[in-house]
Amino acid sequence: MISVRVLVIDDEEAICRKTAAWLTEAGFDVATFTDPAQGLAYAEKSDIQLALVDLRLADWNGAELVAAVQRAAPQARIVALAAFPEVPQVLAAVRAGARDVLEKPLAAATLLAALERQLAESGLGIRSEAEFNRRLGTRIRAARAATNLTLNDVAASCNLSAAQLSQIELGKTGTSAWTLARVASALRTSPAALLEGI
Repeated sequence: MISVRVLVIDDEEAICRKTAAWLTEAGFDVATFTDPAQGLAYAEKSDIQLALVDLRLADWNGAELVAAVQRAAPQARIVALAAFPEVPQVLAAVRAGARDVLEKPLAAATLLAALERQLAESGLGIRSEAEFNRRLGTRIRAARAATNLTLNDVAASCNLSAAQLSQIELGKTGTSAWTLARVASALRTSPAALLEGI
């Protein structure tokens, strides 16, 4: 499984604990901080992919904190959190680098859906090799159906057995770049088209 590291900065300890429990259960690697300065220090030294940043902190301007996290971890996608968010506050957070703003209190499903969206947009949506193989296999099977080619037709033109191609389509096995290129050619498409959005 690909480890996705999430930084949470919120001055409410109870929210940090609850958020960490949800994210840990979903398979994320989570670090929470009630002190924004400590959270920023962590962002600078750790390879985080996602950050949840509260916009209403006692001693910090939320948009400035979003910008600071963005500078400390430019690769991270930031989701801002706010109770009763106001339009100027949301706009400032987005201008500072937030990709989304969620209203508190949060439900676990809402938070997880927002983070999965961010991962998908950044290309990190796939959490395991098995999931990648399944998605690619489904894409290959759909492309084959669209061309009205049989499994045997495509397999023969790729120098594969029908059983091998079937295993790829079912996501039971991975494929090399060379095999993917041959399959794409047989399907009159490109490897990039088969991989797009996966």
